[in-house]
Amino acid sequence: MTQFAPDLSAVPQIARDAAAAMVPPFATMAPRSEAGAPVVGTTDAITRPDHQHPRLTATARGTLDANGDATVVFTQVFDAEPAVTVISVGAKAAGWAVPDFDVTLVTNAQGKFTGCTVYGRRARRLPTQPLSASPIGVLAVLTTVISGVNAIAASITGYDATEPAANAGFSLIAVKTSQATP
Repeated sequence: MTQFAPDLSAVPQIARDAAAAMVPPFATMAPRSEAGAPVVGTTDAITRPDHQHPRLTATARGTLDANGDATVVFTQVFDAEPAVTVISVGAKAAGWAVPDFDVTLVTNAQGKFTGCTVYGRRARRLPTQPLSASPIGVLAVLTTVISGVNAIAASITGYDATEPAANAGFSLIAVKTSQATP
Protein backbone atom coordinates (compact mmCIF):
# COMPACT_ATOMS: atom_id res chain seq x y z
CA MET A 1 0.00 0.00 0.00
CA THR A 2 1.46 3.33 -1.02
CA GLN A 3 1.21 6.10 1.56
CA PHE A 4 1.34 9.73 0.62
CA ALA A 5 1.10 12.95 2.53
CA PRO A 6 -1.21 15.72 1.36
CA ASP A 7 0.40 18.82 -0.09
CA LEU A 8 0.03 21.45 2.61
CA SER A 9 2.25 24.09 0.95
CA ALA A 10 -0.73 26.35 0.27
CA VAL A 11 -1.80 26.27 3.92
CA PRO A 12 -0.16 28.94 6.03
CA GLN A 13 2.32 27.60 8.60
CA ILE A 14 0.38 29.09 11.49
CA ALA A 15 -2.74 27.14 10.44
CA ARG A 16 -0.69 23.91 10.13
CA ASP A 17 0.78 24.45 13.61
CA ALA A 18 -2.68 25.12 15.08
CA ALA A 19 -4.07 21.93 13.48
CA ALA A 20 -1.10 19.86 14.70
CA ALA A 21 -1.60 21.19 18.23
CA MET A 22 -5.19 19.85 18.23
CA VAL A 23 -4.13 16.26 17.45
CA PRO A 24 -3.59 14.29 20.67
CA PRO A 25 -0.32 12.40 21.14
CA PHE A 26 -0.02 8.63 21.04
CA ALA A 27 -0.90 6.87 24.26
CA THR A 28 2.04 5.98 26.49
CA MET A 29 0.28 3.63 28.91
CA ALA A 30 -1.39 0.25 28.48
CA PRO A 31 -5.17 0.11 28.13
CA ARG A 32 -7.16 -0.61 31.26
CA SER A 33 -9.23 -3.77 31.60
CA GLU A 34 -12.98 -3.73 31.25
CA ALA A 35 -15.08 -1.69 33.63
CA GLY A 36 -18.56 -2.59 34.84
CA ALA A 37 -19.96 0.35 32.89
CA PRO A 38 -18.52 2.37 30.01
CA VAL A 39 -15.97 4.97 31.07
CA VAL A 40 -14.94 7.80 28.75
CA GLY A 41 -11.58 8.34 30.37
CA THR A 42 -9.71 11.55 31.09
CA THR A 43 -6.58 11.34 28.92
CA ASP A 44 -6.54 12.72 25.39
CA ALA A 45 -4.41 10.27 23.46
CA ILE A 46 -4.56 8.18 20.29
CA THR A 47 -4.31 4.44 20.80
CA ARG A 48 -1.47 2.77 18.99
CA PRO A 49 -2.46 0.20 16.38
CA ASP A 50 -0.58 -2.57 18.21
CA HIS A 51 -2.12 -1.92 21.64
CA GLN A 52 -3.46 -4.90 23.58
CA HIS A 53 -6.17 -5.11 26.22
CA PRO A 54 -5.60 -7.41 29.19
CA ARG A 55 -7.03 -10.89 28.77
CA LEU A 56 -9.92 -11.65 31.11
CA THR A 57 -10.38 -15.34 30.28
CA ALA A 58 -8.57 -18.66 30.21
CA THR A 59 -9.85 -21.53 28.08
CA ALA A 60 -8.96 -25.21 27.82
CA ARG A 61 -10.12 -28.45 26.24
CA GLY A 62 -9.32 -31.80 27.78
CA THR A 63 -10.24 -35.39 28.49
CA LEU A 64 -10.90 -36.88 31.90
CA ASP A 65 -8.67 -39.77 32.97
CA ALA A 66 -9.88 -43.24 34.04
CA ASN A 67 -10.86 -41.84 37.48
CA GLY A 68 -12.89 -38.99 35.95
CA ASP A 69 -10.27 -36.35 36.82
CA ALA A 70 -8.31 -33.78 34.83
CA THR A 71 -5.90 -31.03 35.86
CA VAL A 72 -6.11 -27.70 34.03
CA VAL A 73 -3.47 -24.96 34.20
CA PHE A 74 -4.99 -21.60 33.30
CA THR A 75 -3.42 -19.60 30.45
CA GLN A 76 -3.35 -16.63 32.80
CA VAL A 77 -3.27 -16.10 36.56
CA PHE A 78 -6.34 -14.63 38.27
CA ASP A 79 -6.02 -12.33 41.31
CA ALA A 80 -9.54 -13.19 42.50
CA GLU A 81 -11.56 -16.38 42.18
CA PRO A 82 -12.67 -16.70 38.55
CA ALA A 83 -16.06 -17.89 37.36
CA VAL A 84 -15.50 -21.33 35.81
CA THR A 85 -17.82 -23.19 33.44
CA VAL A 86 -17.21 -26.72 32.16
CA ILE A 87 -19.27 -28.31 29.39
CA SER A 88 -19.25 -31.79 27.97
CA VAL A 89 -17.80 -32.40 24.50
CA GLY A 90 -18.63 -35.54 22.54
CA ALA A 91 -20.60 -37.51 25.17
CA LYS A 92 -23.68 -37.99 23.02
CA ALA A 93 -21.64 -39.14 20.01
CA ALA A 94 -19.87 -41.68 22.25
CA GLY A 95 -23.20 -43.00 23.56
CA TRP A 96 -22.56 -41.81 27.12
CA ALA A 97 -24.76 -39.92 29.51
CA VAL A 98 -23.70 -36.26 29.67
CA PRO A 99 -21.47 -35.88 32.75
CA ASP A 100 -21.82 -33.49 35.65
CA PHE A 101 -18.63 -31.65 36.55
CA ASP A 102 -17.18 -30.36 39.78
CA VAL A 103 -14.26 -27.91 39.86
CA THR A 104 -11.70 -27.43 42.63
CA LEU A 105 -9.64 -24.27 42.11
CA VAL A 106 -5.86 -24.33 42.59
CA THR A 107 -3.88 -21.39 44.01
CA ASN A 108 -0.17 -20.66 44.19
CA ALA A 109 1.81 -19.54 47.26
CA GLN A 110 0.74 -15.91 46.66
CA GLY A 111 -2.96 -16.86 46.71
CA LYS A 112 -3.42 -16.33 42.95
CA PHE A 113 -5.68 -18.73 41.04
CA THR A 114 -3.53 -20.71 38.60
CA GLY A 115 -5.71 -23.62 37.56
CA CYS A 116 -8.22 -26.21 38.66
CA THR A 117 -8.99 -29.89 38.96
CA VAL A 118 -12.07 -31.03 37.04
CA TYR A 119 -13.96 -34.08 38.27
CA GLY A 120 -16.73 -35.61 36.16
CA ARG A 121 -19.40 -38.21 36.95
CA ARG A 122 -22.12 -39.59 34.74
CA ALA A 123 -25.22 -41.71 35.24
CA ARG A 124 -24.52 -45.42 35.30
CA ARG A 125 -26.81 -47.75 33.42
CA LEU A 126 -28.87 -50.02 35.64
CA PRO A 127 -27.80 -53.63 35.71
CA THR A 128 -29.50 -55.55 32.93
CA GLN A 129 -32.20 -58.00 33.91
CA PRO A 130 -33.01 -60.48 31.14
CA LEU A 131 -36.75 -60.46 30.56
CA SER A 132 -38.57 -62.80 28.29
CA ALA A 133 -41.11 -61.33 25.95
CA SER A 134 -43.49 -64.19 26.66
CA PRO A 135 -46.39 -63.77 29.08
CA ILE A 136 -44.71 -66.33 31.34
CA GLY A 137 -41.64 -64.05 31.68
CA VAL A 138 -43.78 -61.04 32.56
CA LEU A 139 -45.79 -63.14 35.01
CA ALA A 140 -42.57 -64.33 36.65
CA VAL A 141 -41.39 -60.73 37.05
CA LEU A 142 -44.72 -59.65 38.54
CA THR A 143 -44.70 -62.60 40.93
CA THR A 144 -41.15 -61.70 42.02
CA VAL A 145 -42.13 -58.06 42.52
CA ILE A 146 -45.26 -58.90 44.49
CA SER A 147 -43.76 -61.61 46.64
CA GLY A 148 -40.17 -60.47 46.91
CA VAL A 149 -39.93 -56.69 47.13
CA ASN A 150 -37.31 -57.07 49.84
CA ALA A 151 -35.19 -59.30 47.62
CA ILE A 152 -35.27 -56.72 44.81
CA ALA A 153 -34.43 -53.89 47.20
CA ALA A 154 -31.56 -55.93 48.59
CA SER A 155 -30.20 -56.54 45.08
CA ILE A 156 -29.82 -52.80 44.44
CA THR A 157 -28.82 -51.75 47.96
CA GLY A 158 -25.47 -50.02 47.77
CA TYR A 159 -25.79 -49.54 44.01
CA ASP A 160 -24.08 -46.27 43.00
CA ALA A 161 -26.15 -44.66 40.26
CA THR A 162 -23.16 -42.69 38.99
CA GLU A 163 -19.66 -43.56 37.85
CA PRO A 164 -16.53 -41.58 36.99
CA ALA A 165 -16.88 -40.07 33.53
CA ALA A 166 -13.70 -41.76 32.31
CA ASN A 167 -12.40 -40.51 28.95
CA ALA A 168 -15.13 -37.85 28.68
CA GLY A 169 -14.15 -34.73 26.75
CA PHE A 170 -14.75 -31.26 28.15
CA SER A 171 -14.33 -27.59 27.34
CA LEU A 172 -13.60 -25.11 30.12
CA ILE A 173 -13.64 -21.33 30.37
CA ALA A 174 -12.50 -19.33 33.39
CA VAL A 175 -13.47 -15.65 33.43
CA LYS A 176 -12.35 -12.77 35.62
CA THR A 177 -15.44 -11.85 37.61
CA SER A 178 -16.90 -8.38 37.26
CA GLN A 179 -17.99 -8.22 40.88
CA ALA A 180 -16.45 -8.95 44.23
CA THR A 181 -16.53 -12.62 45.22
CA PRO A 182 -19.01 -13.14 48.09
